Amino acid sequence: MIALQDFPAARFDEFQIISVSEYAQDLMDNRSMEEQAALKKAEDGLLKAFPEGKSNEHNKLLSIVNKTKAGEVEVGFLWYSLQDDASAFIMDFLVYSEHRGKGYASKALEALKATFKKDGLTRIGLRVAPDNHGAIRTYYKAGFNVTGWNMSCEF
Repeated sequence: MIALQDFPAARFDEFQIISVSEYAQDLMDNRSMEEQAALKKAEDGLLKAFPEGKSNEHNKLLSIVNKTKAGEVEVGFLWYSLQDDASAFIMDFLVYSEHRGKGYASKALEALKATFKKDGLTRIGLRVAPDNHGAIRTYYKAGFNVTGWNMSCEF
């Protein structure tokens, strides 16, 4: 069974390293930012969202935990931001590489949607890179639809 639990504040640095690295890489790949500028933007954004290094009223960081009879194993994490319109936006969502392909992402999204429904939220948004085909399949399977396109022009 997959459960979503508060990410331990004592391990925030661990999350920060992964999240900043991945977001900076995305900025370099998709916005042609220089590495140092991308790292700064990623670090600044994360520290703005989590000024105390833990979940808060608007930004929630959760561990994705696989609970079995043999025990519990963290298989990934999920960060979402609550919006003003009874919705949430998934800011970062990762199933660790050794746990991919086992349906954990789909089950985590099901658990998240159930929690949001119970809390009165009505919509979840996210951004996914167009070449992340596995994630796109997972999101479609979970009921997500394309609502627009990010486009840019470099000159």
